[in-house]
Amino acid sequence: TAESRALTFDGIDNQGVSSFAVNALNMQLFTGLGDHLSMQTSVDFVPRNRDPADPDGVFLGDFLDIKLAYAEYRSPRDSNKLNLYAGKFESVLGREYRRFEATDMITVTPSLLCRYLCGRPLGLKGRIELFGGKVNAAVAVTNGSPAYEHFGFYNEIDSNHAPTGSARLGIKLPIGSRSELGASGAFGAQDLQAENDIYQWHIGADLFLDYRDFELQAEYVQGKADGETEAMDGAVPCGITECIDYKGAYGLLSYRATNALIPFARVDWRDALHQGGASFVYISELLRITAGLRAEVGKHLIFKGEYTVNRELGRVPSFPNDTFTSTMIVKY
Repeated sequence: TAESRALTFDGIDNQGVSSFAVNALNMQLFTGLGDHLSMQTSVDFVPRNRDPADPDGVFLGDFLDIKLAYAEYRSPRDSNKLNLYAGKFESVLGREYRRFEATDMITVTPSLLCRYLCGRPLGLKGRIELFGGKVNAAVAVTNGSPAYEHFGFYNEIDSNHAPTGSARLGIKLPIGSRSELGASGAFGAQDLQAENDIYQWHIGADLFLDYRDFELQAEYVQGKADGETEAMDGAVPCGITECIDYKGAYGLLSYRATNALIPFARVDWRDALHQGGASFVYISELLRITAGLRAEVGKHLIFKGEYTVNRELGRVPSFPNDTFTSTMIVKY
């Protein structure tokens, strides 16, 4: 790990060598308030290095990450199930967010699209199931975009007066018990700036197939944040407000070989241009192939390991950046 534009502090500071690290301790709290109202929170305790004796150092060490904090109302009607949410909740775009916690995620790392879709925005959300669960729809009005919280296009507390609206429609497929085809999108004022007419949008489609012991999950998403450029000849694009234009897709196939072993393979693709005036430009046209294994030892212990092959496409020359990563998760 190293410093980045998303996280300017490297709390692990392993000097570029292999190392064990305690990434996070997650605690989830749930309480019911009557028959139809509940509250749920999820907090990460994140242990990190720091040197308080260094007067020039950055004094961010251990910290807390509040991931979820919302109230949920469940309608008493059985025909059309309606859920209402208020607070900091999961996005409605796509479906990768449904398995974003380490205990639920099949892989070790998320997809290349996750930085744009896996955030937990703050606002109001509603979800309804129709026609006996064959169709489901969700809408949300939030302060900002569904971008992941550590990505530079996320803002939990709004900087402008225009909220972000998002929606998803899902249709159950007659394959297995949970197969579904979905489409989703979001539109609103761009985060981290004060103007209401500088926009960002996301649109995509997702597929989940459940057949016997096989699961296939796939998504395609594209989006854009307009940014702002000075109104003068020869001005550098996105010099006032950063802009981004991206599209990408992934497919994840897993197979439950036994109750304990799940081999998996994933293919990711992303084409993104992120620019901030003359000081920064990020060009990413990448193909990524990942293969790995998830092993569940009883109810409380999970081991996961994966190897990723990265191949640069387009204008960026290839360089050696294949990776192996593994994790051990204890849950109780």
